[in-house]
Amino acid sequence: MPVLSLRDDLFLLAHDDGGRLVVPETHVGAGLAGATLIDLLLTGRVAVVGGRLDVVDSSPAGDAESDATIAAIAANTAPCGPRAWVSWISHGAYGRAAEALSATGVVHRTHARRLALLPVTRCLPANPDDLVRVRARVRYAVHGRDLPDPGTAALCGLVRVVRLDSTLLLSMSTADLLDGLERMTSANDIPVRQVTNAVDAVIASALYR
Repeated sequence: MPVLSLRDDLFLLAHDDGGRLVVPETHVGAGLAGATLIDLLLTGRVAVVGGRLDVVDSSPAGDAESDATIAAIAANTAPCGPRAWVSWISHGAYGRAAEALSATGVVHRTHARRLALLPVTRCLPANPDDLVRVRARVRYAVHGRDLPDPGTAALCGLVRVVRLDSTLLLSMSTADLLDGLERMTSANDIPVRQVTNAVDAVIASALYR
């Protein structure tokens, strides 16, 4: 089985135990876009320079979504910052992630019709332990006293802005949980926080369209 990325972990958290999305697909798409950029930031392939995203290392990242993102940033001549890139990458991001994870056997997709009319797609992890692991990873960070590793801190920030807190199944108030997730994001470097804030802004913009 492939090693799961930050984007993959967020995708799993975006579904309940029945494989149904818990927030709108557009919101998840923004989160997945942010996760792609953050993965590239944490691995030193891109950087935020003067408010814009630039490629630092153009070698293949190993997955189609990341490689396409690197190529697009490298080819772009306009001074685009994190919000512009999150908005651009988010279009179709959920479908691409579902297709990729299905192809690698990480998730199983089923298709049905609700009330015999509305199409419904569910994505269940092929290995239920994958979802258990990612939930436990965030739960431990929220309850722990030490700051988490950069990847977990970034995941906490994305869970907060995409509002996936309900999938963590924690017995604490929503306000306390969001406070805990916000506290964990304090471990993020400024560029990662800029991307997380960009995800939040893109989601907020979609709500008022």
